[in-house]
Amino acid sequence: MRDFTQTRRSTLKMLAAGTGILAAPSIIRPAMAQSKVVNITTYDKFVPQSFIDQFQKDTGIEVRIRLTDDQGKQYNLLAAEGNAPSTDIVTVTGHRLSQFITSNLLAPLDTGRIGNWNKLAPAYAGAPQLTIDGKTYGVPLLAGFEGLVRNTEYTKPSDSWEIMFDPEYKELTSYIVSDFLSIVMRYQGSDGDYVTYEGKDAIAQEATNKARDYLISQKGQVRKYYDAGSEVQQMFVNEDIYVAQAWSGPAAKLIMDGHPIELSIPKEGTYGFLYSFNVVNNAPNAEAAYQFLNAMLASPEIGAAMSRQSGFASAFAGVDTVLDEKERAAMTLPDEQMQRIQFFSSVNRKMKNDMIDKATAEVKAG
Repeated sequence: MRDFTQTRRSTLKMLAAGTGILAAPSIIRPAMAQSKVVNITTYDKFVPQSFIDQFQKDTGIEVRIRLTDDQGKQYNLLAAEGNAPSTDIVTVTGHRLSQFITSNLLAPLDTGRIGNWNKLAPAYAGAPQLTIDGKTYGVPLLAGFEGLVRNTEYTKPSDSWEIMFDPEYKELTSYIVSDFLSIVMRYQGSDGDYVTYEGKDAIAQEATNKARDYLISQKGQVRKYYDAGSEVQQMFVNEDIYVAQAWSGPAAKLIMDGHPIELSIPKEGTYGFLYSFNVVNNAPNAEAAYQFLNAMLASPEIGAAMSRQSGFASAFAGVDTVLDEKERAAMTLPDEQMQRIQFFSSVNRKMKNDMIDKATAEVKAG
C-alpha cells in the first residue's frame, strides 16, 4: 500500500486479483545459495525500520524489502516465478489465502520453528482464517475493520449502525458505498459476506436488493460518498460530516492527531481483514525467513511500532501495555467489541463482487 488512507480498492483489492508490477525500492535477486538474506514483499510502513536495523545487526542477515500495494500483484509475481521464487515472505490477507494455497505458492508454517509463537494475542494465535486443512499458513500481523466513526463533540453515543440514518445527522454522514452496503446487509440481518449464499443466487440477490433499496431511500442523509480514506479524514477535520463508516486505519490516524473522534464496532457487528506474513513455497532462504518471523514476535514493542505506522490493530500480545493512552484509544477496542468482527472469508467471492459492484452503481445512480 502506498499509505493507510487509500481507497477501498487499494486497501482491499484483495477481493479481486490485480495486475501490474511490484514497486522495488531495492532489487531482490534470486538468492540461490545465499544464507544471509531474507527477501520480503510487503506493504509500505508494515515493518519498522528500527526493527530491520536491529535484526540485521543481531543476525547478520540482510533484509531486502520489496513494496507492493495489491494482493493480486503478489499473486501474479509468485505464479510467474513458479518453483524459483525471488522472495521468501509475502503478506497475504486471510480471505485471499486459499487462492495462493490452491496454486501451491505458500508453504505450511512450521510453528515449532518459531519459538515466540506463544507471544501472539490469544484471539489470533489460532486464527481460523489462517488455517486450512489443519495447517497454519501465516503469522498474524495486523487487523483492520470497518468501524462507526463519529465526532464526539457533535453526536450522541451510539452502539448501533442506526445512527447513520438518524435524521438529526441529515447531510452529515458519509461512507464508501460498496463497503457500507455489506454492513447494511448485516444490519438488516442478512449475510453481507455472502458465505451462506453459495449456490443460492436468488436469496443473495434479494438480500442485496433490500440493502440497495434502503440506501437509495436514505440518500438524503449523505453529505458525500467517498472513496479514499484521506477524503473522509478531511471531511471530519473540516466538520463537513459528523458520522461515517470508515476503515480503522484512517480513523485511528484522526484520533492520534488529536481530533475529537471515536471509533467503535456497533452491536450489529462489522467486517474485517487480517494481514499475515507467509513463507513462500520453495523459499530460497527459508531458514532466514523463520529467524525473521521469530524475532518479529519477540516483544510487544515491535507490534506497537507496526500499529503506530499503519494505524491498524496488532495481533501481538501485550501491545496495549506499550501504547500510551491516546494510542490505545486509537488502536484498541474492548474485547466485547472486537468479538463483533467477522473476518472476510474466501468463500463465494465472485458472487459477492458481482452483486456488490452492480448494487453500488445502482445506489450511486438512484
